[in-house]
Amino acid sequence: MHTCGEDYSECSARAAANVLRDVIYLMGRSDDTKEESLFFKFQSVTSRTLAVFRLAFPTTPFIFLYRDPVEVMMSQLDMPRPSKANCVASKRSSPLVHKFVKETPYQMDELDNEEFCAIHLATLCDMALQNIEDAGGLGLAVKYRQDLVHDFLDIVYPQHFRVAVDEAARARVLKVSGTYSKNRGQQGDRYGDFKPDSAQKKKMASPEIEDAAESFLQPSFDALEKSEYNLNNRYQTS
Repeated sequence: MHTCGEDYSECSARAAANVLRDVIYLMGRSDDTKEESLFFKFQSVTSRTLAVFRLAFPTTPFIFLYRDPVEVMMSQLDMPRPSKANCVASKRSSPLVHKFVKETPYQMDELDNEEFCAIHLATLCDMALQNIEDAGGLGLAVKYRQDLVHDFLDIVYPQHFRVAVDEAARARVLKVSGTYSKNRGQQGDRYGDFKPDSAQKKKMASPEIEDAAESFLQPSFDALEKSEYNLNNRYQTS
């Protein structure tokens, strides 16, 4: 989706949409005549070029999964050298990060790793929300939470994607949802089983992460929460 660059400096959004359609076609080919639906999970950075997806598939519903600012920053910066984290490294190449900084009182060299990470994530949320609201109901903001699997089973699949979920499919989803996807195939509880980590992430967060999240990412999070196209607002869930 970012074949042409996030600012389309390499080619047009229409050209990128043509490439995306071809890739999806090739990846989606199947010899099973019973298959009718195809789902793709895109990396978070592609949120900046959601317009390409919408050009390529103008009638296809999509969702944007977002998470509490501190929690997602803890995940992003969980590495020996935080300066190498994707959310920090984007300061060197992302026009949207540079544009964001220009609209603040700060200069690029005045910001630390935590602040760049928060800004990177804010640009993803902002572009996702813009595309969701422009899509007129095809896009949906979905908050990551402990009961997320039931949001998908009861709302996202049947009501937003219009895909029926029978009892067999429901059982498969519930089974898979108990596995930590980033360590799929590993053995034992330590690696294979999914365990909620929200409370632990917030407990371990440094003051620098908390401050950066509050200053740069929280407004984008709040905007997603308030959107009429947020799952909780659109479908009145509890």
